[in-house]
Amino acid sequence: MSSILFEKKRADIDSIRARLATILVGLCLSFLWQVQPFLQQQMAREALALHPWLPTGLFSVGVLLGALLSILFIRLGDWRRLTLIGGLVSGAAFLIAGLVPGVTVLLSCLGLAGLFAGFGLSAVVTCLGDTANPVSSFGWLLMLQGLVAVALHNLLPSIPDSVGFQQGLMAVAGAAFLAIPVSRLMPSRGSKRVSLLSNTDSGLSVVLLLSLAGGTLLFLAAGVLWYLSAPLAVAMQLSVGGTLILALLLVRAAGGLLAALLGARVGYLVPISLAAVLVLSALGLLHFISGETSYLVAFGLIGFAGFFVAAYAMGLLAGLDSSGRFAPLVLAMPVAGLLVGHLVAGKLAGGQSPSILWIVVGLLWVVGSLALICAGRRTHR
Repeated sequence: MSSILFEKKRADIDSIRARLATILVGLCLSFLWQVQPFLQQQMAREALALHPWLPTGLFSVGVLLGALLSILFIRLGDWRRLTLIGGLVSGAAFLIAGLVPGVTVLLSCLGLAGLFAGFGLSAVVTCLGDTANPVSSFGWLLMLQGLVAVALHNLLPSIPDSVGFQQGLMAVAGAAFLAIPVSRLMPSRGSKRVSLLSNTDSGLSVVLLLSLAGGTLLFLAAGVLWYLSAPLAVAMQLSVGGTLILALLLVRAAGGLLAALLGARVGYLVPISLAAVLVLSALGLLHFISGETSYLVAFGLIGFAGFFVAAYAMGLLAGLDSSGRFAPLVLAMPVAGLLVGHLVAGKLAGGQSPSILWIVVGLLWVVGSLALICAGRRTHR
């Protein structure tokens, strides 16, 4: 009887409806990251005395803290209730930030919203990590995230000038509230719940830590490149128009789609190595060839490879966590890596030549890829 119930629960988690609902909840709770270009544009237009990356950075810190705290209870509670609480509190915090002016209110609400969004997003990545093919599940998530970015990019020029920064925060609040009804279609628990009853394999293994470190290094390198992409275009006096930006966004979504279609059937060695070759080739273009064409090709390769390998890094970490206790680390890994990458790029961009930065990023990517490949080989033993 217990085996029948187990199979029924696993089938529910792997159903298209459950996975799609889980992905949509994740997109709703992380909508602030999606509308970041609009918010930065409005901050500059309204001359707000804030660093352009401060709102999303503070939100990301809250998400990271929420993910780490979720390790304590992610397998003990109901995922639907957790996302309900996350959507309700984060939506209310964004709504207050949109209605009540003031820097103190804004920063406090962003931190609170990030914390509770982190709880909900931890349930999302835990659910996707419990599916039969987590690499494919995370690939679909990244593909849809890329398509949302494309849609928002097309929508941005048509937004009236009367819609400002605070109205943008209210839209983010609406997305967070939307996660509440959609979360009812999510599974309430996962297939690894029973493993908590035993202490067997319930700790942080060396392989798990190796995978975590490797993935974090890749996301750190990606964060540096993401931060530098716009300043580099300005320094090179490139006229990167809306159509070209749209193409770059579509390429990122294509990387997620390829990972979703391939999944873990091809193992980890080939996909991770392929992504490393593409990124190193892109860095070579940026180093040796200047111009608009090399810039677009390079960051197209980086975007494709980044989204492609991200699905494998997240899927590998979820697969190695046999107990399921540390599933929120799948969320903490990219958030921490991108956050630190942005901080490093912000500190070094003004004082270092681009060539040194490309070398550092290349080394980070190579070391991270080797760590992931070593961890991935252990899964086949």
